Amino acid sequence: MPFNYKNLNFVTPNAIQAETQRLIETSEQKGNIPAIDYSKYLIDLSQEIREPLPLISLAGKPLFTRGNISCISGRAKSRKTFLLCLLSAQFIENEDNGKVMIFDTEQGLFHAQKAIKRIHRLLEWDENINNERLRAFFLRELTSEQRLEFVKNAIGHFKPDLVFVDGIRDLMNDFNSIAESSEIVNLLMKLSSENNNHICVILHENKGDNNLRGHAGTEIQNKSESVISVEKEGDVSAVTPKFCRNIEFDKFHFKINENGLPEMCEPDMKPKNTDKLVSLFTELLPETCTLSYSDLRSRIMQKLDVKERNAEYKINTACKLGVLIKNEVGFYHIPITEFEDEKLPF
Repeated sequence: MPFNYKNLNFVTPNAIQAETQRLIETSEQKGNIPAIDYSKYLIDLSQEIREPLPLISLAGKPLFTRGNISCISGRAKSRKTFLLCLLSAQFIENEDNGKVMIFDTEQGLFHAQKAIKRIHRLLEWDENINNERLRAFFLRELTSEQRLEFVKNAIGHFKPDLVFVDGIRDLMNDFNSIAESSEIVNLLMKLSSENNNHICVILHENKGDNNLRGHAGTEIQNKSESVISVEKEGDVSAVTPKFCRNIEFDKFHFKINENGLPEMCEPDMKPKNTDKLVSLFTELLPETCTLSYSDLRSRIMQKLDVKERNAEYKINTACKLGVLIKNEVGFYHIPITEFEDEKLPF
């Protein structure tokens, strides 16, 4: 039965509710499927809707807000889980009675427990006593279907404010499946809305292009409030905003201190041995010689037998230290030696 707009003087929530009720009653009398309740999904401009409350902010810029999902991405061993620990501790410390829930699908039980103890130490809690404000679950031994069901039920039961799924890929059988990826992301959005919390997932980046892996990565990126990238830069890790629905936060760095805990720090601008960089680039780039970025990177990889990312780090570090110079056309060379006056032949 078509929707009878002629009966409506104004298309208002009350009018739509009345017309919907009429359709439902008519359908029930005829034994048909009840009509859609359009008023339930109408964006009502007369209703005051408050801005989502931020759970974590960086320098006053919202990072995670209630009713949304986000993603922490990075290559293997870029310290994504350390960032998870840092953010969890920050939230618990700043939010009275706030609760965090972590699902670990990747690590063995020893390392999973070690990560949670790390958060306790950051908060100066006893690392051998459980605290109801921080619940963590070890799901490695379950199947993908069992993990997904467990996550859904645990969130509904405990009602945490902030949720981390460390290994969203392990809730799926095929992270390149369009249907399965859409189903997982839709479920996460539904859970965050229904429970008024924030759900942040951890996902690896591709080695070649730094994009989030698989179709699942594309879906998560499209629906996330924030996508955060973690990248190792020497002894520190850099955290940058990849995509943000709110104002982007400024890039920041953290390191692992002598106690094995993550802490904010300044970028690592000075390599341990600058002379090695000077020697390397002097050999690869004799004076007056210039190379493109890709050619220089290839020579470093061949010379040192390192991977692409390592070679790129050496180029970037050398540029910051003045060991390497990029000219106006984008080619690289070492600084040209300036002769002292007394050494000139005239």
